[in-house]
Amino acid sequence: MSVSHRRPTLIAVLTVAIAAALSIVVVSSPANAATVSLPLRTMVANLPVATEVRTGYDRDLFNHWIDADGDGCNTRYEVLIAEAVTAPTVGSSCSLTGGRWFSYYDGLYWTAPSDLDIDHFVPLAEAWDSGARDWTSAQRESFANDLGDARSLAAVTDNENQTKSDQDPAEWMPPLTSVYCRYIEEWTAVKTRWGLTVDSTEKSALTSYAASCTNVTVTVETVLGTTPTATATATATATATASPAACTGTNGTDVEIPDAGTAVTSTITIASCARSASASATVYVDIVHTYRGDLVVTLVAPDGSTYALKSSSSTDSAANVQATYTVNLSSEAAAGAWSLRVQDVYEEDTGYLNTWTLTV
Repeated sequence: MSVSHRRPTLIAVLTVAIAAALSIVVVSSPANAATVSLPLRTMVANLPVATEVRTGYDRDLFNHWIDADGDGCNTRYEVLIAEAVTAPTVGSSCSLTGGRWFSYYDGLYWTAPSDLDIDHFVPLAEAWDSGARDWTSAQRESFANDLGDARSLAAVTDNENQTKSDQDPAEWMPPLTSVYCRYIEEWTAVKTRWGLTVDSTEKSALTSYAASCTNVTVTVETVLGTTPTATATATATATATASPAACTGTNGTDVEIPDAGTAVTSTITIASCARSASASATVYVDIVHTYRGDLVVTLVAPDGSTYALKSSSSTDSAANVQATYTVNLSSEAAAGAWSLRVQDVYEEDTGYLNTWTLTV
């Protein structure tokens, strides 16, 4: 089907909203040691977007490879012992012999500890850029030696770790494409665990990879930050109980967008946010569709006011909408039921709203 043959229909310009059949309820978690369980795509969507700042970074600001339990084995060796597929013999000064290790990045086995690096899954420099610059020294040390979650540190082929360096998934992925989904799940889990942000390019890459993966539930014990959790309900509303500083909600339930049909809506209710909305509010939208040019996307405020986020274009034949829109909502109250309205205005293609996140 060529783009030039797609044509708008009369019904496509109607603005009647059809409520989606499924939704989530989002409940704010405690700031420390909260367990978060979310579908992968929702957890990706929940990652806050912010510009990375490298200013002031020094690797020595992350005191790593400490011996936290005083048993003579520092963090590097604790990871090697924990991840060995054949347990090594632990000698004096924590020397390791007779062990065997598997590097999942490249699918290689090693028997010499010197052939393996311990990868900070989210590199130290990337963590600094994404929020760790504002942490205390103790928090940075905890991050750099995090044995509380097996995803935080990984024993991998030294050359692969060095090739990865401080790059995020928009810049580097493991050489084995078969492990991409595992890698994305673990990256998202570690960023969630430590309350770290992502930049827009990184978020786009994570969203794109996650869309090709099974939408498994990812469970994380958070250390820093406040992260929403979700449970399914039979209504069309996601309710976010957010602090005034956050005022953020996510609806991560797939909503089908009919071909050249009436608009569909997905709703997020922001509560406990007694202030005006921001002049630079953000709306992150992830829509799967063959032709994004078919779509009109509108934000509807609690008072019924509408804000156009995306118009249709018969010449835009690219697929999918994965974008963050900045909107001046300063004339609106932050609290209330906000809706995202999506409409396909051309014939012959369908899609679905994967997830959206509103920060007001």
